[in-house]
Amino acid sequence: MAKPVFGLQQTLDGYVNHLEMGPPGPAVSRHFVEHVREPAGFVYGRRTYEIVRYWDEDHPDWDAEDHEFAAAWGINRSGLCRAR
Repeated sequence: MAKPVFGLQQTLDGYVNHLEMGPPGPAVSRHFVEHVREPAGFVYGRRTYEIVRYWDEDHPDWDAEDHEFAAAWGINRSGLCRAR
């Protein structure tokens, strides 16, 4: 049986807007690639789910790190749940 783990991503001032953030540096990118490889699935609210759906399609402007994250994300998206 899988062990549920709760995680939260938030800035110190409590504000998160993934659409206005610039691309992550190599260390942060590596962290999130490893982060999405580990779990069996994710549970997201509607707005976050709409943001992460970006990784479901290939984009021509992606670099190697983006492709690596999308591939790791694709491994686990079958376990993705969206809250209404």
